[in-house]
Amino acid sequence: MKRCLGSIVLCLCWVALCYSQDAQQINQDASKGTKVSFSVTLEKGLDSRKLKAGDPVTCLTAGTLHGRNGLLIPSGSRVLGHVTQAQARAKGDAISTLGIEFDKIQVKGKELAMVGTLQAIAPGLSNSGPNVGPAESGSLSGGGRGDQGYSAGTTAGPTAPIQVSGPSGDTRPVNTASTGVLGIKNLEMDANGLITSPGKQVRLDNGTQMVVRAEIQMPVQ
Repeated sequence: MKRCLGSIVLCLCWVALCYSQDAQQINQDASKGTKVSFSVTLEKGLDSRKLKAGDPVTCLTAGTLHGRNGLLIPSGSRVLGHVTQAQARAKGDAISTLGIEFDKIQVKGKELAMVGTLQAIAPGLSNSGPNVGPAESGSLSGGGRGDQGYSAGTTAGPTAPIQVSGPSGDTRPVNTASTGVLGIKNLEMDANGLITSPGKQVRLDNGTQMVVRAEIQMPVQ
């Protein structure tokens, strides 16, 4: 009898230890954040001549983000960020610049902290004009720097921490594997998401499509 009770106590201790380790791992994963790439549209146009570091940037998610822990970030959720640098080309300068970082996503009145940078930009679906050109062949699947460790839209496996889905029949020229500047003339973007132009300013119109590469602090459910 004593031997049986001892075995039960040992077993319970082992279960408690495993649970504690699992909970600790979940908390560690949550503190590290979950990495994902997702599409957004710019809610208000940006012009580097009129901006300064710290000015707000607001976008809307163009697809739905599904968290493995049950979290749902609907399409149209606000993504908030800020300008990190903005410079118009002055006399003697070779380029104008615009840098953006993203800080949080608003979900049902709450805000999820995130650290996000630009991965790709493309003209809005309704935009046309002298700075808009055709996307280069292969742009739909990226073709720039790699995206290792990040979700690639609906190709993410069912065990991915976050899956991204877009509207049915979507005709956007970018997806979450796209990189760089697609279909906008006279703009370039470096590996850190800094946008540059040989023109007098960097201008992004309202509705500009973007892909954000982010690390989101997912709440523990």
